[in-house]
Amino acid sequence: MKFRYLALGVMALGGAAGFFWPAQADVPMPMDNPISIDGVQTVCTGIGDEAQHDSRWLAFPVRIEFSNGAAQYLSGAHVVLSSTGGKTLAALDCAGPWVLFQVGPGSYKVTATLTAQQGGGTSSATFSPPAKGQKRVVLDFKIKPNQ
Repeated sequence: MKFRYLALGVMALGGAAGFFWPAQADVPMPMDNPISIDGVQTVCTGIGDEAQHDSRWLAFPVRIEFSNGAAQYLSGAHVVLSSTGGKTLAALDCAGPWVLFQVGPGSYKVTATLTAQQGGGTSSATFSPPAKGQKRVVLDFKIKPNQ
């Protein structure tokens, strides 16, 4: 009986801590499974036939793509979405070459650092989501293409 009260107390404190302290800043994303990070709907996906033609992705007004100088897709990046004022809105790790964001009108900045490619570096861009359709934002990383 005492264990049950202890467990409930720990769960209550954990819930209160989540209320008073910000959520975890870096979220490892599951592939092809939309989740909400601090109110920003996002999904990490790829370019395979099934993922690329998934009609669910059209509901996301912003598509971030990771690419090298030869227009080849790159996978595996740490991504930070922020307001142009610098406030972090979402931070995540994506194993795929695309990250989709469902954000409202405004101006945003996305910064990505390749985690799976050595010497890949960091790339960033500012963008505004379109009133209709999907905005494609390509982050170009200055690494040599695969031979």
